[in-house]
Amino acid sequence: MQLTYPKAPSNGVQTLRPALQSALQTQGFGANRQFANAAAAKISLSKAYRGYSLSLDDLSNGKGLQNARIGDWHYLVFADGVTIADAQLAEGRGHVEFASLNHGDHAAAMVSALKLAEQSPQLHGKTVELRLLFVSALNVVAIWLHADGEELLIPIEPTPKNLAVTRLYSEAALLAALKPAAAQAKQRFDTDTSGLLGN
Repeated sequence: MQLTYPKAPSNGVQTLRPALQSALQTQGFGANRQFANAAAAKISLSKAYRGYSLSLDDLSNGKGLQNARIGDWHYLVFADGVTIADAQLAEGRGHVEFASLNHGDHAAAMVSALKLAEQSPQLHGKTVELRLLFVSALNVVAIWLHADGEELLIPIEPTPKNLAVTRLYSEAALLAALKPAAAQAKQRFDTDTSGLLGN
């Protein structure tokens, strides 16, 4: 399997560096000891890839990945070859700015899923673009391997195990697995009168 990446913002890495330096200077940063103990000189970044999102309405109306909305740029953050975080850049009006730094299990889950994809006979010899799919209303995150005429996905943490286990899915199979939960959640949102639930 060969991964390809979209053309990233030319100043993406330069934009991220100060945010990463600042986070590393915060002693005991979160619960991720690997991040807290990382030396700035040992930090490296993956190539940039894009996040995409589908809403409950999209899933309920039978819309697929072709309707996914493009989102932030993502970079995996490594220290001494170990994945320690996922950094995000938001893009708007022709420039990028630091959006967030996720130092939980997400980045390590991505690397594990990519290893799973590399071992899959289904992907042997194929070239795919690395993407990330979010269905926020269901707490679903999946690696999206985009190729001409074929979309393959691997759900990763924090996706609930009752919705999808970590394995390779076709677009149709994953959307079918999510549809009942999406319909249930949409019904809950549609009948909510408190105004406290969002989509």
